[in-house]
Amino acid sequence: MKKNKPDLDALRQNINDIDSEILELLNKRTKEVIAIGEAKKEARAEFYVPRREQEVYRRLIEKNKGPFPNSALKTVYREIMSASLSLEKPLRVVFLGPVATFTHQACIQHFGLSVEFLPQKEIADVFEAVEKGRADFGVVPIENTAEGVVTHTLDMFVSSTLTISAEIMLEVSMALLNKTGKLSDVKTVSSRPHALAQCRNWLKAHLPHASLNDASSTAMAAKIASEDESVA
Repeated sequence: MKKNKPDLDALRQNINDIDSEILELLNKRTKEVIAIGEAKKEARAEFYVPRREQEVYRRLIEKNKGPFPNSALKTVYREIMSASLSLEKPLRVVFLGPVATFTHQACIQHFGLSVEFLPQKEIADVFEAVEKGRADFGVVPIENTAEGVVTHTLDMFVSSTLTISAEIMLEVSMALLNKTGKLSDVKTVSSRPHALAQCRNWLKAHLPHASLNDASSTAMAAKIASEDESVA
């Protein structure tokens, strides 16, 4: 006896039907979010509460029986909640820029893509933007496992009235980039001081004669290297 082959057209139609159900439920959920937003306005309550998002993630992961992976589940719901939050009130978040820094990645990981992200040149600028009401939240680097705390950020908290709302854990990996792809062309390595410190052993072994130049961010260092063949 031959085993019956799966009917691909029927399976795809099943997926289409399920997608339609998901879409209907997303819009149903969004209507509830809008109602919550109106209630928050009347009560003058905080429109964004990070711990509420963590509760949602935790509850869904506990209920998830698979095979959909928990890591992807969190990513999906991060974007659902990000889009929903933008309907309550457009969220403005400042971060240590420019775009594509690790801090920017942390912003996207935490807030999702339905947010207005505003890069700042210095950590002090992030604090100032939030303190003066130009942004709802600020994201700054505070500690890494290789080099410890970022002292500038801690110093800012001493003199600021701002408090920490949430912690974002981000796995960081480094890459050395230059225009030619040849180590022999590299005369200067540019990056943030913490990034240079994290890579000091590798740099000492492979580029012992290169000078080290502090940049305001890893993304800014990449921009410099894109314009100068002697810089990596």
